[in-house]
Amino acid sequence: MKSWILKLQKHSISSLVLFGILVAASSSVFAQTSYGNLPDWENSQVIGINKEPPYLSFMHYPDRVSALADSTLEIHTPYYKSLDGMWKFHFSKNPAERPMDFYKTSFNDGKWASVKVPGVWQLEGYGKPIYLNNRYPFHPDYPAHPPLVNANADPVGSYRTTFDVPKNWDGREVFIHFGGVKSAFYIWLNGKKIGYSQGSMTPAEFNLTPFLKKGKNVLAVEVYRWSDGSYLEDQDMWRFSGIFRSVYLYSTPLEHLEDFFVRSSLDDRYETGIMHITAKVRNSSDENHQPAKVVAYLYNEQGKLVGDGPIAQSKTITDIPAGTDGIAELYAKVPNVLKWTAETPNLYTVVLELKDSKGKVLEAARSTTGFRNIEIKDGVLMVNGVPVKLKGVNTHEHDPFNGRAMDYKWIEKDLKLLKQANVNTVRMSHYPHDPRYYYLFDKYGMYVLDETNLEAHGMLERELLPGSDPRWTHACVNRIARMIARDKNHPSVIIWSLGNEAGHGENFAQMASYARTVDPSRPIHYEQMNSVADMISHMYPTPQWLQQLASDPNIHKPIFMCEYAHSMGNSTGGLTTYWNLINHYKNLIGGCIWDWVDQGLYKKDAKGKMFWAYGGDYGDDPNDANFNINGFVSPDRKPNPAYYEVKHVYQYVTFKAGDLNHGEVMVHNGYYHQNLSQFDVKWTLTQNGKTIQSGVIDTLTTPANGWTRLHLPIEQPKMEAGSEYWLNLNLTLKKNKFWADKGFTLAWDQFKMPWAVAPATKPGKANGTAVQVKQTDDAITLTGASFAMTISKVNGSLESYTSKGKSLISGPLKPNFWRAQTDNDRAGWRGELNAWKDAGSGRKVTDVKLSQPDNHPVVVTISGTLPIGQSTWQLKYTVYENGVVQVNQTLTPVGDVPTDIPVVGMSLRIPKEYGTMTWYGRGPWENYSDRQTGANVGVYSGLVDTLWTDYVRPQANGNRDGVRWVRFTDKDGQGLMVVGLSPLSVSAWPYSLQELEQAKHIDDLPVRNFITVNLDDKQMGVGGIDSWSRNARAMPPYRLPSDKQYQYGFYLYPYHK
Repeated sequence: MKSWILKLQKHSISSLVLFGILVAASSSVFAQTSYGNLPDWENSQVIGINKEPPYLSFMHYPDRVSALADSTLEIHTPYYKSLDGMWKFHFSKNPAERPMDFYKTSFNDGKWASVKVPGVWQLEGYGKPIYLNNRYPFHPDYPAHPPLVNANADPVGSYRTTFDVPKNWDGREVFIHFGGVKSAFYIWLNGKKIGYSQGSMTPAEFNLTPFLKKGKNVLAVEVYRWSDGSYLEDQDMWRFSGIFRSVYLYSTPLEHLEDFFVRSSLDDRYETGIMHITAKVRNSSDENHQPAKVVAYLYNEQGKLVGDGPIAQSKTITDIPAGTDGIAELYAKVPNVLKWTAETPNLYTVVLELKDSKGKVLEAARSTTGFRNIEIKDGVLMVNGVPVKLKGVNTHEHDPFNGRAMDYKWIEKDLKLLKQANVNTVRMSHYPHDPRYYYLFDKYGMYVLDETNLEAHGMLERELLPGSDPRWTHACVNRIARMIARDKNHPSVIIWSLGNEAGHGENFAQMASYARTVDPSRPIHYEQMNSVADMISHMYPTPQWLQQLASDPNIHKPIFMCEYAHSMGNSTGGLTTYWNLINHYKNLIGGCIWDWVDQGLYKKDAKGKMFWAYGGDYGDDPNDANFNINGFVSPDRKPNPAYYEVKHVYQYVTFKAGDLNHGEVMVHNGYYHQNLSQFDVKWTLTQNGKTIQSGVIDTLTTPANGWTRLHLPIEQPKMEAGSEYWLNLNLTLKKNKFWADKGFTLAWDQFKMPWAVAPATKPGKANGTAVQVKQTDDAITLTGASFAMTISKVNGSLESYTSKGKSLISGPLKPNFWRAQTDNDRAGWRGELNAWKDAGSGRKVTDVKLSQPDNHPVVVTISGTLPIGQSTWQLKYTVYENGVVQVNQTLTPVGDVPTDIPVVGMSLRIPKEYGTMTWYGRGPWENYSDRQTGANVGVYSGLVDTLWTDYVRPQANGNRDGVRWVRFTDKDGQGLMVVGLSPLSVSAWPYSLQELEQAKHIDDLPVRNFITVNLDDKQMGVGGIDSWSRNARAMPPYRLPSDKQYQYGFYLYPYHK
């Protein structure tokens, strides 16, 4: 090692920075352990044996033409061979039971089963998937005992496959690449032990050349589910194991490019591109190196060569002794370069050729690159000299069918949905992700916070592991070294993160120092030790705390929320509160919502009905249940309702009302790096949800962060009583993009026109036929020419309601003050509101009054008490001669009652045949008081079976706020109409509230012959600052305090098309 270090001193300082990999980062150097005589997989200082050092993963090509024709997704080089497919597999419950000699070529694996590679063996029927948030599965009961794992419960997977080496690889080096193996593994080839690796989320490569033979080669891999490395991989996710990313062979000439770093930046004026390439040339031969040089060509996105020839070439490398490396440095300036940002992802392709002294091309390699500068100035994050806000999400790799082994269709779907939702930043929580994500993020624009595969959340005393313990320094620094080596050429990666929830200590200072030395162009993030980072990072701050941080004059770094707005179940309320602050304070640079996708797994119950599985559904005990179900898209990437709120809050372009009487609207371009020429503004004027005027503005050129005043040709129509007039504005794409089609809406806003309108005519009226009243001790029956209804004197409910002999309701209309608890309700209120659960059903009637003045409707007033303090309630039914009934409810909380009320409302059941719901209110998606900025007021319609939200863990869902009227109709358009005296909150489900609350999974919900309809005055918001503390509750403005009286009402009547 000493001579190797001395040799590097002959190169430039920048070369040393890049390729003089620190001793702590080299996986082929081992110190004597102070842990004693332990196996490799329980020794924190053995992280690899004969494993190649950290360097870029790239393909090797015979020439520049073939390199240019390839891409990350389509590899055609003759020097690549995929080993993905079906491998022979054996499962052992622990190391003692593993087949000891399975690696021998003579071993008979004929009786072994086959599994997919890439894949995780738990989803192939071997062992159990385990979901735990932060406990170590091998030591679920504290304390853990690092570096030891439970050897009696450490399953081992033994894999075998065979391959032939292509004939055109003769005389060349052959390497094997494992994209990801969890948690640790040994590798043999043709019965010879090659090496060992751990650190599961970055590649492991081995040189197979000395062990190859002609014809069939036998490859054997022994994978351990747990290792000492698992102490550093305690992320909140499914704990899978196996070979979960691609495996392939690649071949190089004896003298070849081993690594290269393309640093593409901009000059001080952000106009001219500056390219600095450092290439590492390996001489694997037995002879001293012949003079050679590295030549670089640059191509634009159309494949056109930039310039007339090479963009740069190195000096001749003259001294690389056998078995060592040399460094080539290349520099170039590119005038008028097209800059890369998440909004304008202008990519170039660099092709490197390694040439001998006669100019013969020995091999070629390629990498995409983007010219951009990432800087922090005066506490502000800047891209290309422009301040930016990070509109982010956290992501886990999750395939709903294959677990950690990602099918490309989900990766592509993620990219499209992220772009469609105006997300511009992804935090790779909490490990480097599948490389195909980075390819798409480079190509289509996304900022990436790349995170080291390091979390020790399960350690109660976090300063102990890894902390400052020198026995773990090697492993920690190696993990960030391998991440940087793999991902350094991606322009999308703008921040390096040291890890997540792993405590603090000297080891993190060492990691930060390494990152800054190797790559000073990117800032560093680490939430648990801001002192070594370039930004202040926090998780789940309240808006009040965030504002205090932003106002603190002693904080000079940017402030970032690496996790916020915990989106577990029906959640993500109050998002606008955060972004009002972020947009106000320059030093608040944004945050990443937790998180992107519900980590449910496809499973079927005993009856063959599908559901999404979470912790405990595989018999895994202990588990953390559905705490991994906290995305705002479902496992199969169907947007949850919160997705649309995120999209609206994150939208770049906003509209501000000017003089609406004259059609004046202000447009603000909140993009940081592009004008609005690629968008149209489509506007509509609606009357009670019906479009009466419309137009398109297709001439926008508003510059970044600029304003444009629009004058829309709106003509005020004749005002009709009871009408509302709304101006709707949509920003849409002019052309197709990979991630969205022409006409796709990226931003929208809505304004109520300030026109005076007479009130609507009340639906209840006389028709010359008096309402007939019949009373018993228990009920009041009211009948008219075409209707009949019964009101209970016992409990005050509307028990029946018929029109022309047909039932409009199938279950009583009754008071309700409860909802099936959301995840945030359970965590935030902790049972404090439970008294309201039975308040409605436990009501008592204390007074019944009936009046029927001449030529007036019948009025039935029922008063009573609730079993909660000394609270009272009242229902007032006003029954008109035409069959319309006006319902008014009053709730008066009194005495010892909980501080807040979940719901103030009423519920009823209607026949299932009235299965089409049409409403005039906020929509089309589910919305609540604290999550509705993206839900415009309009007329929407759909089947009740499709309008409830199938959250992975069932809970309150399907609400629509601001409902002026709603109707439920059958196939002939007949049914029940509801008109609010003021806007209502309405939801409808094909099951009962009780069934919804008891269900653990969607397959628990029965198929019923009725529809539950909730006609509420208000519901409390859904909350979501977090989902485990008091902060899970909705923010105070969105609660229903019990220190006030609530009154509301609505009309019910038959609807005929």
